[in-house]
Amino acid sequence: MASAAVIAELQASQDDGEEVFGHTEYSDLTGAEFKALRMSSMKMDPEQGRLGGDLLADVSTSDSPSSFDWRDHGVLTPVKDQSSCGSCWAESAVENIESVTFIKANSSGSATAPTPLSVEQVIECDANDYACYGGYPSGAFKYVVSNGGLASEATYPFDVNGHTICLANQTFNETCGDGMCDDPPLTSWCDVTCSDKKHPAVASISGWKALPTDEAQIAAYVAANAPVSVAIDASGPLGALLPWLQFYKKGIANPKHCSKTSLDHAVLIVGFGEENGTPYWIVRNSWGSKWGENGYFRMVRGTGLCGINTMATSSYA
Repeated sequence: MASAAVIAELQASQDDGEEVFGHTEYSDLTGAEFKALRMSSMKMDPEQGRLGGDLLADVSTSDSPSSFDWRDHGVLTPVKDQSSCGSCWAESAVENIESVTFIKANSSGSATAPTPLSVEQVIECDANDYACYGGYPSGAFKYVVSNGGLASEATYPFDVNGHTICLANQTFNETCGDGMCDDPPLTSWCDVTCSDKKHPAVASISGWKALPTDEAQIAAYVAANAPVSVAIDASGPLGALLPWLQFYKKGIANPKHCSKTSLDHAVLIVGFGEENGTPYWIVRNSWGSKWGENGYFRMVRGTGLCGINTMATSSYA
C-alpha cells in the first residue's frame, strides 16, 4: 500500500479531526522496510516479557494524580536514536534504569542530573536477548543485575552503524548468512564483541518488577516511582500493513488497526494526562528528538491500545 493510502486509512480511523498521521522522514519506506529498520525483528510475547520479575499484583491508585510528566522533574536523559538496530528493547530498559538510579541518588542529594548509560553494553553483552535482532527489557534488567551494573554511554558509546554485533549467545552457521534464521539467531560473521569488563559500572539495580495490566495502576506506579518500560504493536496488521507509528506526527494517536498481543516495539511511559476529555499516555520513543513530538508521542490511555498495558516492567535500585 502506498504511503499516501496508508496515511489516509490511519487518519480516517481517528475519532477526531486533529492531525496525527502524515508524511514523515520514513514515508518513502514500505511497511516491511520500516519495520526492519526501526523495530524488533522478533515478536515480544507479553507473558515471556514478565517472567522472572517481582510480580506486583496490585498498586494503590488512591493518591494517583490526574496527570503527571517526568519530563518536568529532570529525571530523563536526552532522547536516544537506535539507528538501524532493532535495539528498542535495550533502549527502553536503559532509559528506565537511568531514571530509576537517578531518582534514588537524587533522594539523598548525591546526584544533580541523570547519567546517560550504555545501550551498546546491553546489546553486546546481554546473553538473554538478541542484540539488533530484538529482545525484552526484562532480559536487559536481568543482565544488568548479574553484571553488577552498567557503564556510562560516554565510556561505552553506541556504535552499531556498519557493524554486526556478535550475540552474547552467538552460534555460527556457515549456511545462514547475516541474519535471523533460527532460535537463537545464527550468523556466519560478526565483528563487535562484548567488552563490559573493560568499562567500570556507574549505575546498578537490585532487580525488576512486572506491573499489573490495569492502566490506572500503571499510571499510579509511574507517578509514584519512575518511568516504565512497555511494548506495543507499532506495525499494524500482518506485521507491517498499517505501521501507524511510522507516520505519526503529533497529537493523541488512537489507531484502530493494531494488536494487543503481537508486540514489536519497546518504549518508555514517562507520564500521562487528559486533553479535551481524552486520557492519554506520554511515551518516549528511541528514534531521535526530531521524530514525533520532540522524540515523544501520545496515545489513548485506558483501552489497552496496541497492547501497551500487557508488558509493563520496571527496574528498582
